[in-house]
Amino acid sequence: MKNNQTGYGVKIQKVVSLTIVYLFFLAVLIINFTPFIDSQNALMDFGSFYASGLKAQNGENPYDPTSEYIFDINFSRVGAGGKMMNLNPPISVVIFRALSFFEPHQSLIVWQVLSAILYVSTVIMLAWYYRQIITPTKIIWAFTLAGFWHTIVLGQIYSFLLLLTVLGWILLQKGKYVLAGIAIGLLVAIKPNFVLWPIFLLASGYYVTFLTAAVSSLIVSAIPIIFYGTKIYSQWLEASGLRLETLMMPGNNSIVGLTSRFQSINIGIILSAIVVAALLIISTLKKSNDLEFSERTSALGILTSLLASPISWTGYTILLLPVFFSLKKWTLPVTISAAILSIPFAIVLQVFQTSFVNFVLFGWLYGWAILLLLGDVVRNTMMTRSIQTN
Repeated sequence: MKNNQTGYGVKIQKVVSLTIVYLFFLAVLIINFTPFIDSQNALMDFGSFYASGLKAQNGENPYDPTSEYIFDINFSRVGAGGKMMNLNPPISVVIFRALSFFEPHQSLIVWQVLSAILYVSTVIMLAWYYRQIITPTKIIWAFTLAGFWHTIVLGQIYSFLLLLTVLGWILLQKGKYVLAGIAIGLLVAIKPNFVLWPIFLLASGYYVTFLTAAVSSLIVSAIPIIFYGTKIYSQWLEASGLRLETLMMPGNNSIVGLTSRFQSINIGIILSAIVVAALLIISTLKKSNDLEFSERTSALGILTSLLASPISWTGYTILLLPVFFSLKKWTLPVTISAAILSIPFAIVLQVFQTSFVNFVLFGWLYGWAILLLLGDVVRNTMMTRSIQTN
C-alpha cells in the first residue's frame, strides 16, 4: 500500500513539474512572438547586411558605417551601443551583394522565413540522430531559446551556422572525418569565432578533420579576393577593432564582454587565453577511445569559442544545441543553463540598465548559462579515463 502511494506521489510530482515547465515555455513563446504581433519590421542586423551588399555593388567599402540601412542602437544609461555594421568576414559580402537587387523589407521577411525553416529542419535532424535519448520536452525547449528568436527578429545568419555545426558534429561522430572537416571549415570561414573548435580537434588527435577544416576555410576565405582584391580584408580588419561600447552591449556573452562591463578589455583577453590554454590541456590529457570522446571534444571547442571570442552574441548560443541534445541526462547545472538560455532577450533589455548589478548579471545573462554548461562538460571530461595515442 505504501509503495503504491509513493509511486502515485512520484507521478503527481512529475505531472506538476512538467506543467510548470510547459507553462514557462508558453510564457516564453508569447513574449517572443510580441515583435511579430506588433508588426515590427525594422531591418536591424539584416539592414547592416543589406548596406554591406549595396556598398559592394556600388564599388564602395562594404564595411563603411555610413548608411541609412545600418542598424544603429544606443543604450545611453550604460554607454553601450553604436552602429552595428556587418562584421562578418569578406565571404559574407559576396553573399550579401545579391541582397542589394531586392527591396530590403520584403527581403527581410523572406530571410526570416527561410531562417526559421532551416532552424526547424536542423533541430529535426539533430533530434533524429539522438532519437534514443531525446524527449518531446527537449525538442520544444529548442524553440524557446532566446538565441533562436534573436536570430529571426534581427534577420541574422545563425541558423545557417547551426546547420554547419550540426553537420560537423554528426559527421565526426560517424567517422566521416573529411566531410566533418569541410562543414567545420565552412563554419570557421563564415564565423572565425569558432576557429577554436578545429584547434581542439587537432589537440585531441583528429588530424584529418583539422587539416580538412583548415584547407576548406582557406579556400572559401580566398574567394572574395577574386572579386574585390586583398583590400577588402584590410577594410574588414579595420572595422572589426575592439570597441568598449560594443563589447559591453547586452547579449555579448564572451569573457571580454564580461570584463568590459568593468571597463577592462585587456583583462578579458588574458582570462580568455588562460581558459583556452587550460581547456586544451585538459582535452589533450583526457584523450579517450570511448564513443563519447568526439562529443566532449567538440563541446569543449564550441563552448570555448563562445567564451573566448571578443564578441559572442545571443544568437550564437543556438550552436550549443548538439551539446544539450547529446547529454543522456541533464544534471542540475545543465538544466539551469537550459532555463537561462530560454529567458527572452526582451527581458534582458528591460532590466540590464536598471543598476550596475543588473548590468553585469542580466547584461551577461547567457554567459552564465555557458559557464554552467562548460562546467558540466569539463566534469564529464575529467571523469573519463585517458589513453595513450599515437
